[in-house]
Amino acid sequence: MDQQSELSYPEKTREPRPYADSVISTDENRKTPRYAWVVLIVTYLVSFAAPLGQFKLVSMPLYFIYVPGVSPAGGFMMDAQGFGMLMTMVSIVGIILAFPAAFICRKIGLKWTIAIATAGVIVGGLIPVLAGTNVPALYVGRFIEGLGIGLVGVAAPTLVTLWFPPKTRGFALGMWCTWVPLSITLDSVVCPRLAPVAGWQGVFWFVIIFAAVSLALFLIFYRMPEGEGANYNVEGSFGECMSLLKNANIWFLFVVFLIFIIGQTGIVNTYLPTFLQSPVDGATPGFGWDASMAGLGLAAITTIGLVANPLGGAITARLPHSLKRITPIAVSVLYLFCFFMLFQTESTVLLWVGIILMGICAGLGGGGLRPLAPTIMNKSAMAATMGMAVMQFAQCIGNCFSPIYGAIIDGGATYFQACLYTIFPLSIVMLVVSFFIRPHKDSPVYKK
Repeated sequence: MDQQSELSYPEKTREPRPYADSVISTDENRKTPRYAWVVLIVTYLVSFAAPLGQFKLVSMPLYFIYVPGVSPAGGFMMDAQGFGMLMTMVSIVGIILAFPAAFICRKIGLKWTIAIATAGVIVGGLIPVLAGTNVPALYVGRFIEGLGIGLVGVAAPTLVTLWFPPKTRGFALGMWCTWVPLSITLDSVVCPRLAPVAGWQGVFWFVIIFAAVSLALFLIFYRMPEGEGANYNVEGSFGECMSLLKNANIWFLFVVFLIFIIGQTGIVNTYLPTFLQSPVDGATPGFGWDASMAGLGLAAITTIGLVANPLGGAITARLPHSLKRITPIAVSVLYLFCFFMLFQTESTVLLWVGIILMGICAGLGGGGLRPLAPTIMNKSAMAATMGMAVMQFAQCIGNCFSPIYGAIIDGGATYFQACLYTIFPLSIVMLVVSFFIRPHKDSPVYKK
């Protein structure tokens, strides 16, 4: 067909495609645009605000979970299960929006999807600050904060994917994947020191201000890449977009990432500080550390993850197709060692070994597993967004494991016993499923 006849081809006979016209760049030789790094920075800041708000409670848990003789006055005095529900409330919106978020990104654009997500962090933090120690208001605020995790976790990595070519995409996504560990690190360092001076309300204000400044910077510097990548508004219904998920590999990755999040967020990030502060001779024994020392223990995990995340992304990107599953296999094996050491009460040395291994595992899993999604779902921007939606769906479901673990603790089990009943068998499942992750050999992205 010549150019003239192609131009005159009737528009109505063209079949709508359930994905964006902008196919993700597969040109290995394409240079990374300089402005891509600006976009990565401002996208990272607004992404960072969401988990900063989500995990602020974890760094001052005794204001929310009541430990006799240890919890300060002026708190909410919940049990372990109730505290876990506070963490779960943030993820409920994420579960609801995970797949619609991909469609929302296409309908209103990545810019406004991310802006709404950050506004949710701000409004969700303001509600409990203004309501005081009102438990229902706290739950409502946490629910609204879930807009941050629910939307930005899908939109932000898609924006990064569109800007970066294959040779730097893995590293860039790995850098972006430090959004959670770095936010937890900042929470762990700032919140235990700020709360005694300004109360839990001061910590909430800290997050609100950070989110507002980050949103302003993002709106100022946001830009889509030139060319086809900017064409994100295309035909196709929500049902047609869902048809992109007929790929077994993305669901194997879903299971692996789900269990990874159950261990990292549902257990470690939520309960490790409380475990470390629990009295040695208490009903659920811990190590009896003070709040600052307990925060340091969690911060050590996330700090190691800051280095391991981009490395995990770069390593995964360079692995040939036949060996991509090495990353999830390594995460599964490390989990079996990490949890054996983290929640025992016999040896401080073993505890610190577990903290170090968990930091490596957190980085390898966070930075190495997410980039597999666009590797598997690489036909278009919409396909990549749906792949990221699967990852976000897994993350939000995994976050909801916190009250289950807390209920086991409330039932009289030790922290180690609760791990024995939950994450140990799940890690074995993760290991088995990892062997089935094999991106198609004809995949144009990262083909080796």
